[in-house]
Amino acid sequence: MKSSFKPWLLFVLAKDYLSIINRLDYWDFDKIVKYRNKIFCNLVKYAFTVPLYKKKYSSAGIKPGDIKGVEDIEKLPIISREDIVNGFPKDVIPQGNEKKFMLTNTSGSTRNPVSIFTDQYFLTRAMILFARESRQHGLKWNKLRFSLIANFYPQTGVTRHFFASSAALKPFFSFNNFQILNCDSDLKEMINQMDAFKPDVIVGFPGVLYHLYLLREKGFGKNINPKRIFSTGFLSGAYEKKQIEETFGARVFDIYGATEAGHLAFECKEETLHINSDFVYLEVIDKNGVVLPKGKTGRLALTRLYGTGTPIIRYTGLGDIVTLQDEFCSCGLPTECIKKIHGRTKECIVLPDGRVIFPDVVLGLPSNVIIRLKTNKIHRLQVIQNALDKIDILVIIDPEKRDVGPSVEVLLNELKFEYQKLFGSKVEIEVREVAKLISEYGEVNPSWLLSKIDINKYI
Repeated sequence: MKSSFKPWLLFVLAKDYLSIINRLDYWDFDKIVKYRNKIFCNLVKYAFTVPLYKKKYSSAGIKPGDIKGVEDIEKLPIISREDIVNGFPKDVIPQGNEKKFMLTNTSGSTRNPVSIFTDQYFLTRAMILFARESRQHGLKWNKLRFSLIANFYPQTGVTRHFFASSAALKPFFSFNNFQILNCDSDLKEMINQMDAFKPDVIVGFPGVLYHLYLLREKGFGKNINPKRIFSTGFLSGAYEKKQIEETFGARVFDIYGATEAGHLAFECKEETLHINSDFVYLEVIDKNGVVLPKGKTGRLALTRLYGTGTPIIRYTGLGDIVTLQDEFCSCGLPTECIKKIHGRTKECIVLPDGRVIFPDVVLGLPSNVIIRLKTNKIHRLQVIQNALDKIDILVIIDPEKRDVGPSVEVLLNELKFEYQKLFGSKVEIEVREVAKLISEYGEVNPSWLLSKIDINKYI
């Protein structure tokens, strides 16, 4: 893979590694804020060299000197996904610098991939953040075996982050302790490879981790006994998380990341999502772009505080709905925290009475039925909103567990009861068993929720 790595970066990265890896242990929050204000001002100055931002800021009457720190961030206009897409390539980096940066694409899980430019410094710092997060769990990332399961395709963010970073850090670490697995691979082949590798740590999407748990139940992967499992990329249900933990004998912790900004937050041992406050700044805004106080739920506006290439400042393109926590975590880490990630706007359910049901509520509902009936025969489930008043629930039943415990008919009826109670009497709900889920784009693992209405009209 082509890399923009320069030898002089070795000194910079070595210095960064030594300072970043332990920073949260000896910095207090006031020091983080002071540091953040300084680099934010530099970031805004850099953004004025990028046509998209310069035009936006100039139209709003903003000059670089108007920004004294993060406290002035609300003076800056919001940047949308469409702004980046429409401005690509010439308007999203300093003019004449296309060859200086690496092209990186989002995975396309939102069905509208974004292309941005990144530099080696940004990509490698993302890897250092992972090392810092691992250390908070007592894991020595260069001493343990890691199985990484992700969308490892050319030019996707995760591919760039890992391979470009490992290339830069090769003089220091071999990376032979990392096993790279593509999430679209055959799952039985994947678990057999992991069984031979014997990972100490597993990092992967919740859906893949759940399918590995199902295979482990059937006798596969007996040599997989990790110390920790990290879930990233999508929401995970409480029931599924519990089953994965019990089956593999390891706790599951979340990492919240994005191609556009690397690692945004990580879960500590107290199960609190800590924002990497020295690397990103998160705001929660309403539909009019007004910043909401901590504790209120709204759209995420993301600012990445490091790296060059395409700036990410007050960017709403992730489409995530979050609630920030208004107090620090009892674990003692001096960072701001996320109270809840509710999912993506596109995965919300909109009801005839105007209510909006967040993805985490819809995804978590089957757990109530599973726990009450003491059954785990649901292999996959998909929610399809065909209209404001018409929702289908498709269920795949594990054939080996079909005749164990309550009948399939009872299970489906209980699911319908719970969803009807959630969505209300004005919504027609059909729950039915199917052999396979519906795929919009030919995915190997179809999305758990499909909506045929224009969410943006209602949210």
